[in-house]
Amino acid sequence: MKFINKGLLALTAVAMMAFQTACTDEESALGIDLVDTATLYDGLTDTLYADTAWTEYEDSLLTSNYSFGIIGNYTDATFGKVSSWLYTQIALPPNTNDIAFDNSLEIDSVVMTLAKSQLFPDTSRTYNFHIEVMQLAEPLLSDTSYYAENTLPVDASKVFFDGTVAVGERDTVISFKLDPAFYSVIRRTATAEEFIQQTKGLRVRLTGAGDEGMVSIDFSSSTTSLRAHYHYTNGTDTTLGFYTFLLGAGTAHFTHFEHDYTGTLFNGRPRLPGTLRLYLEPLGGHQVRLSFDRDIRAFREAHPWAVIHHAELVMSLSPESPAMHPDQILALGKQSDGTDAYIDDLIDLYTLSGYDGSYHEDGNYYRMRVTQHLQGLMRKGEDPGMLLLLNSRRNAAQRAVFYGTLSDKRPRIIFVYTE
Repeated sequence: MKFINKGLLALTAVAMMAFQTACTDEESALGIDLVDTATLYDGLTDTLYADTAWTEYEDSLLTSNYSFGIIGNYTDATFGKVSSWLYTQIALPPNTNDIAFDNSLEIDSVVMTLAKSQLFPDTSRTYNFHIEVMQLAEPLLSDTSYYAENTLPVDASKVFFDGTVAVGERDTVISFKLDPAFYSVIRRTATAEEFIQQTKGLRVRLTGAGDEGMVSIDFSSSTTSLRAHYHYTNGTDTTLGFYTFLLGAGTAHFTHFEHDYTGTLFNGRPRLPGTLRLYLEPLGGHQVRLSFDRDIRAFREAHPWAVIHHAELVMSLSPESPAMHPDQILALGKQSDGTDAYIDDLIDLYTLSGYDGSYHEDGNYYRMRVTQHLQGLMRKGEDPGMLLLLNSRRNAAQRAVFYGTLSDKRPRIIFVYTE
C-alpha cells in the first residue's frame, strides 16, 4: 500500500477505475474537483465493493406542488411504457380577492401556455404532440397531498382542447387556444377560493394520436398560465385587454405516472437482483439499494481507528444505458428506525457543491462524495444499506443502467484514510 504525497490527491479517473481489489498499491483518482483544494492529506487509499444490491419499485412518490413536471408517453425495450399526466387548479392572480365579469365584456379567446423545459428522448427534434385538455369532475384540493399513482376523474363532456401542436428544440413555450366552451368555466363572479372550487381544475395529457415523446414543464414560470383575451360590447368602452389565470405556480397541481412493464424484466417482479445490472428509472419507476457491509466489517476489524479524509461512491454505466443521462443521483442511508434519510454529505444539496453526484464522461460513471457517510459506517462497523434515487425523477425521463455486483465495474467506494 502506498502513501499519497501532498499535492498528489488529484489523480486521473483512469487510475481510479483500475482498482479491482479491496486494497491496492496503485494511486487513486479521487476527483480533485470534489476536494477542497486548500485541504490535502497524507494518507492511504483503499476500495470497498458492494456485496449486496438490487433494483426495486419506487412505490410512493409525492408529486404535488413541485416547480417542474412532465407530460407525455415513452416506450423502450428495457423499461416498457410510461405515461405522465398533469392535473392543475385554475386560480386568480396573486393578491386578487375576487372576480366579477362585466356583462358587456366578451371573451375573444383563451390561450393556454406551458413553459417548456426539456424534450425527451431527442432534444433536437420537432414533435407533433397531440394534446388533450379536459375539466375535472371534482375539485383538485389545495390541502391534499397527491402522489404519482393518484388520478382524478374528468368530465367526458368538457374537452377544451384536442389537437396537435408542434414543439421543437427552439420553442420556449407550448401555446394553444382552448375551445370557446371553456369561456363559461371562467366567466363567473366569485371569491378567489370559490373560483378554484367552481372551476374544479384541468387534466392535461398527450394522447397516442400524436408523436411519442415527453416534454418537461416549468410550473414556476409565470408563462405557465391561461390568458383570456377580451373586449367590451357596450359601444362606449373600446378597451381590448387580457386577464391572466394561474396554472402550476400559485395553484395546487400534481403529475400522475403510469407504467406498463409488459414484456420487460420488471414485469411482475417488485425486486430485481443486482448481480448483473442495476436500474434507476424516473417518474415513479425504480430505485437502487446497495450495501457494502462485508467490506465495511472487514476494514473496521483491520483498522478500528481509521479516519476517513475523502471518499467517493462510483457507479459505472453499462453499455445498454441510454445516451441521454440523468442530471444527478441522490444517496440516502438507512436509519436505525428503518427509514431512509439523506446521507450527511448531502444535507444541503444546493450549497454543498462538492457532493457532485453527476455523470462524468471521462470514465462513463456517476460519482458522489460520501466522506461523512463512510466515517459514520466505520464507527458503527456495519452498513445497513444505501438508497440511490434520481434527483429529477419527478420531471425528467432520463434513466440509467449500471453494472451489478458481479462485474469488474461493480459499485465501489474509493477513499483516503489515516490511522
